[in-house]
Amino acid sequence: MKTSQLKQAVICGAMLLGSTIVSAEVLTLQRTYELAQQNDPQWAAAKNTYQANQQVIDQNRSGLLPQINLTGNYRQNDVEYEDLGDDDYDSHGYSANLRQPLFRLDNWHTYKVGKALDSQYSAEFQNTTEVFYLRVVSRYLDVLRANANLTYRKAEQEAIARQLEQSKQRFEVGLVAITDVHEAQAAYDVAVSSRISAESDQFVALRLLETITGATVENVVDIRKDLAVTVPEPLDVNLWIERALANNANLQAAIYAAEAAQQNYKSQRGKHAPTLDLVGTHNYSSTDAQSLATGGTSPDTTSNIIGLELEIPLYSGGAISASRRQSQYQFLAAQDLEHQARRETIQDVTNFYQLTIANVAEVTARKQSTNSAKVALEATQAGYEAGTRTIVDVLNVQRNLFQNERDYTNARFDYVLNSLRLKRVAGMLTEEELLTLEQWMER
Repeated sequence: MKTSQLKQAVICGAMLLGSTIVSAEVLTLQRTYELAQQNDPQWAAAKNTYQANQQVIDQNRSGLLPQINLTGNYRQNDVEYEDLGDDDYDSHGYSANLRQPLFRLDNWHTYKVGKALDSQYSAEFQNTTEVFYLRVVSRYLDVLRANANLTYRKAEQEAIARQLEQSKQRFEVGLVAITDVHEAQAAYDVAVSSRISAESDQFVALRLLETITGATVENVVDIRKDLAVTVPEPLDVNLWIERALANNANLQAAIYAAEAAQQNYKSQRGKHAPTLDLVGTHNYSSTDAQSLATGGTSPDTTSNIIGLELEIPLYSGGAISASRRQSQYQFLAAQDLEHQARRETIQDVTNFYQLTIANVAEVTARKQSTNSAKVALEATQAGYEAGTRTIVDVLNVQRNLFQNERDYTNARFDYVLNSLRLKRVAGMLTEEELLTLEQWMER
């Protein structure tokens, strides 16, 4: 192949490859949420599961509604009569049957089971929706945390690199011992390792965000430094507990699950009761068979039957009694799970309320400690220039500054996440509440 042809092939291959590359996006929180709604497989599965569960009420109501069947038949008959010869003839007919339950105690409670399950599934889907909101925010904040950590690690590496270079220069003119150079070199090596680890963490955080958005993510927009950090409103944990006990989706699902189990127990008990149905039948039959009595063709027949059918269950091998006992224990277990959900709700509200209060105080404290660390670093560097402080002192104070800056950033993100978790437990987390954060995004 000639050189020109080789170049053309390379260019064409590069253009083809470039056409398949999806441009990366810098996402806002709202854009992240919109993409996750469209592309997150876990969220799609939750929606489809909810749609499937909504059919339960129609399924369980069917036992109270009429059952209608229509059947038809066509037959070719070959009959041999003793001492009278053979007869070949066709016959056909149809039958319509109606059964309307009038009294079926088990079916009535089965219908009540369906209503309770429908409410349970709605509450579970609401809980899943709120968890989805939190998952979007959490993945978004994970990228911001990784970005902040990488920024501080890079700054730390650059600062220590300057200290290392300065130590080498001071050693060359005899102002410091070789141990200062070794100390700075060791600190620089650690900083390089930490920076590499931070880059890996950022890569993983971006890929995890891509799994729920289905988009190629270059980065995300940061939250402004002036994010409002306020204590929960109302400032009374008991009021938050009251809201949670009334609105918590997980607790509501447990309550409806216990109700469904109770109705199922009643349904199993109802299988011991008599049943009464209204039944009706319409039959039509036609045949070409010869009548032995008249010698002619048998006439067509039509019959209509309507009546009541009473059934009294006496003994089924113990299956009904066993099912009743099983459903009773299942009801008791569902009640226990309801009690557990109630206690967990109270505990979660208390925990996230206290965490949010602590986050507010921590943000203020971390901001102040960061300012103090900056002043301390300036003083320590001046002392090092004057010979009253060592390079180790400078590196320690410098490391403390970067640690405070990371902690301050993480405290702000923890506040956002824990305040949303508190609202979720209290049943107050909505799409509007989630997107309120958009106003605090950098432009």
